Amino acid sequence: MEIFFLTKPPRSDRTELCLRLLQSSNDAAIYLAGDGIYNLLEDSLKALPPERIIVCKEDMQARGVAAREGVAVPDDFYERLVEDLMREGNRVYTF
Repeated sequence: MEIFFLTKPPRSDRTELCLRLLQSSNDAAIYLAGDGIYNLLEDSLKALPPERIIVCKEDMQARGVAAREGVAVPDDFYERLVEDLMREGNRVYTF
């Protein structure tokens, strides 16, 4: 699995690069934190199955953004990220 960790807002150069790489991946999950949460408001993540989108609950609440149905919003976001990195993440991309 390829893991993408996105903390940049929509339309930033780093976000655009992340999304291009994400689209070319056959087995990817994206973790959204910080200003990366705002990408939930864009259409760019619609092609990804919602269960492959994992969102930091505290950052989402702080920004007043709601997750669409099926998006994972775990209580232990960073713990889950580290577990996935150690267990499945053969490639990790951070933006």
